[in-house]
Amino acid sequence: MEQLRVLEGDHQQTLWHYLLAQCDQLDLQRAGRLNTALETSETLKQHLQYLQQSYQQLLGDFPLKTPLNSMVTGQLIGEGFRIEKILFESFPNHHVTALLYLPHGSVNLGAGPWPGILFACGHSVNGKAYAAYQQACALLAQHGFVVLSYDPISQGERTQLPSASRYGTTTHTLLNIGARLVGRSVVWYEAWDGVRSIDYLLSRPEVDSSKPVGMTGTSGGGTQTTFLMALDQRIGPAAPSCYVMQRTTKFRGRNGPADGCQHLPNEGMYGIDHIDYSLMRAPQPTAVLAATRDFFDIESTRETCQDAVSVFKVLGEPDRFHFFEAEAEHGMHREHRQEMVRWFRQWFYQDPSSVLEPEELQVFSEEQVQVTRTGQLVTDFASQVSVADLSLQEAHRLSTSRESFWRDYSLTDCLNEIRDLLGVRSGLAPPEVELVGRIEHQRITIDRLILQRPGEVPIPGLLFQQQIDTNTNRTVIYLHSQGKEIETEGEIKALLTTASSVLAIDVRGVGETRDQGSNAKYRSHDHRVGTVAMHIGRPIAGQRIEDVLMAVDFLKDERSGFNPSSSRELHLVAVEAMTPLALHAAVLDPRIETVELRRPLIQSWIKDVLSSPLRREMEGLVVPGALEKYDLPDLARVLEERLLVVDNDWDYPSNWESN
Repeated sequence: MEQLRVLEGDHQQTLWHYLLAQCDQLDLQRAGRLNTALETSETLKQHLQYLQQSYQQLLGDFPLKTPLNSMVTGQLIGEGFRIEKILFESFPNHHVTALLYLPHGSVNLGAGPWPGILFACGHSVNGKAYAAYQQACALLAQHGFVVLSYDPISQGERTQLPSASRYGTTTHTLLNIGARLVGRSVVWYEAWDGVRSIDYLLSRPEVDSSKPVGMTGTSGGGTQTTFLMALDQRIGPAAPSCYVMQRTTKFRGRNGPADGCQHLPNEGMYGIDHIDYSLMRAPQPTAVLAATRDFFDIESTRETCQDAVSVFKVLGEPDRFHFFEAEAEHGMHREHRQEMVRWFRQWFYQDPSSVLEPEELQVFSEEQVQVTRTGQLVTDFASQVSVADLSLQEAHRLSTSRESFWRDYSLTDCLNEIRDLLGVRSGLAPPEVELVGRIEHQRITIDRLILQRPGEVPIPGLLFQQQIDTNTNRTVIYLHSQGKEIETEGEIKALLTTASSVLAIDVRGVGETRDQGSNAKYRSHDHRVGTVAMHIGRPIAGQRIEDVLMAVDFLKDERSGFNPSSSRELHLVAVEAMTPLALHAAVLDPRIETVELRRPLIQSWIKDVLSSPLRREMEGLVVPGALEKYDLPDLARVLEERLLVVDNDWDYPSNWESN
């Protein structure tokens, strides 16, 4: 196998570095646009409006609101506060568990109503029961605020995938796979939970609805605060904690891309960084809380917050942006809690004086703050609907949209839409081809080639050619998810009995350029490269399709010295995880005469991905918003007789049906 290796040296980081370089270019463009916008308050306002509109477009529309069907399941009394245990539905049969903290027993705070604060929990397994979050909410209540602290998706009492090998926020990434296919994301679902939480908070008579709502949270709660404060205009003063930094720097950090709840596809392409969510809502008061020993790099946080300082200054409201850092590690520590409460006191009560947290601030046990009877919604409610269920429901609802897409538009227009969703570019430069070496083996010549467009990832290939004239008019491109050389003595050798040549390639991130660094807990080796590819607006599936089309360009180039005849029929054979890529490539490029799918990994995104949210290695097959336009069976119907499926478990084409 080693003699069939093409690239010199270790290329397990090549794709990763390529993607980061793309991020760097987009960051430079973003910085240039902001610098130009800062020239006047008017140009700045236009720029911030553009960011806001772009964000709403990326996030997508929300559904109509349905009844909350809220109920109180219990009460606790603390020192200077009381807690009500709350249950409501953000979607029908999709419940949210929460704790409502209210001032209690202090004559200095009056009888209310008081300002409301939404508290978003970070990535604690026990969600709202986490001690530091209880302390933050209790301190707010003691200082005259009504606080709603709610369990995020997959945390606390809201387990979504009970059969998952890991609980908690790992499943945010698994749930994101299906959500993205229907034009949603875990960001979208968490934001909707936040919107409905504000609805509930403002429905309470103890809350002063004449005032805006405040919002805060740390880590994953800082993420939720960041996304929601720029979306819901009912939110006034906000204080995201231990989250805001420069995103590309976060990618480069030791943890790399994080859980699915922290990434919205195409942010980088639209020039939206962490701090831009504070900017697009300016001049609403925003305090960024940070920790000097955080894995969210403090230097990056300090640097990116300078953008906010500049923006609020040009808008004439420099005091409405505040940066605070504590000598602490990641989390909502005592210093953060005190500063967060002080910030809200400053804006809601015009009291900027320091806040001191009591040495002993009461914390209840997990059992005491439990809202449900069993401790989990999935066991309390037989009809409970998970995020995976909601995405699947949306996929089925979109069937009308998919039908009208193919019915109301020409095939050319449909294919252009698909190309745009994939991020597959047109008019690319022809590939440069380098012959690395040649092997003579059993009357077969094997050319070791590097195919590469300018500035792109090198694609290693093996061109197998018969040394004798076989009198066949057939050339094959061969794709295997385990690498180009895995079937040299099997399938490739068999293909050469009916073809004069076979070009086997490793598309980017496969074989010789397989990425090293993705976290195994996300059940996909493509997690980190797939996440960053989404960020720049070029899904990894689309980039790999470009690699396949580059191979087509090479074989159809009459000037190529490696291909004996560019007029030969071109056939595409794909195995396992490469089959969805081959489907797309053949639909987009009519120069591919036929496509043969062997042992396909998936038949339909709806049937095999959304219906099976625990499936492994799905990250590299996701196309955001695809199911608003098409599913894989739609591509099969476009190909008609050009498509052949080889799998003993399938009876093609009768079983290849749309859902």
